[in-house]
This record gives sequence, C-alpha cells and structure tokens, in this order.
Amino acid sequence: MPPYALVDSHVLEHLEASLDTADDSLQDLLDRSFTELDRRQGALAEWLADILARTRDELVQSLGYFLAVTVYMAFREAFPTRLTEVDPNGLGIARATLSADEELRAADPAEVLNSDDVIALTQPALVQYIQHHVDEALDQGEGEVDLDELERVYRAILVEIIALSHAVASPSGQLGPSPETLA
Repeated sequence: MPPYALVDSHVLEHLEASLDTADDSLQDLLDRSFTELDRRQGALAEWLADILARTRDELVQSLGYFLAVTVYMAFREAFPTRLTEVDPNGLGIARATLSADEELRAADPAEVLNSDDVIALTQPALVQYIQHHVDEALDQGEGEVDLDELERVYRAILVEIIALSHAVASPSGQLGPSPETLA
C-alpha cells in the first residue's frame, strides 16, 4: 500500500475522542457517516452492506457496521482532499489482493505472518484499532460469537483498508499503483 496513505494513530485517537463526545447519539453519527460512505464510496458501501446484511450474529453485525464506518471516517479525516472513490474495479482488486495473499501464506508452511500482519506493516494503527474492537466484541460475546461470521466481517474490513489505501491520491495528486501493477 502506498506510504502516503498511512492513517496515523493520532487520527484514530481524535476519531475515538469525537465518537465519545458526539453531541448526537453514537448511532446517529454512525448512520450519517454511513450515508456519506454510501454517497462517496458507493461500490464499497454496497459491498460492505451486503456482507453485513448476511451476518446473522447481531454482535458481529454491529461490530462490522461500527468498524466499516469508523475506518471510512478515519480515511476521510486523514485525507479530506485526497481520498478518491473506490470503483468496482478497485474493490475487486482489493478483494483479490487479500485472497491471493492468504492463499500464498496458507501454501507456505514456513510462513509466520498472516495477511493482517502484512497489512499492519503499512497501516499499523488501523489494524490495531480493528483488532482492539474485535477483542472487545469477543469479550462482550462471552464465547457466544459466531467465529465464522466474525472472520468474514474481519476480512471485509481488511479489504476496505486495502481499497481505501489505494484510493488515496499522493500529495502530488496521483493515485497509488495502477490496477495492472497490483494484478
């Protein structure tokens, strides 16, 4: 992922503080932000909404909604003028990138890193933020969380990070690697 697309930890700290002190209810703020996500990142929002709509575990669904929206909010805050739209092709490339990386790592018995570890190398604060909230949900679920659904939602958020990272234009105005480079 492009180094100029790094969402720094201070952005997430500011985001968390604003969520804690929101004048409106947290749900209203998240709903408004999802509406914005849908308007500005239509393909990504539609894909995330489909994943979440197929999630039967309410805790996992709530977690996924929260993370999908707050990851978008973090990118929006970090790159207010440089975040471009993720089109269906960019979303497909992000999905394929994660799948290919997972397959390569699964095929190598000596591989010690998971795909989320690799993403954490370029987006450490975001991955830490997501993992923190996943851990909290697991604690809150007290062993009653559908782990398959949690894994599916977690993967979707990782795809979102990949897609949005590549949708950040460089300070010179150019986007990250071309789709041909990524494929």
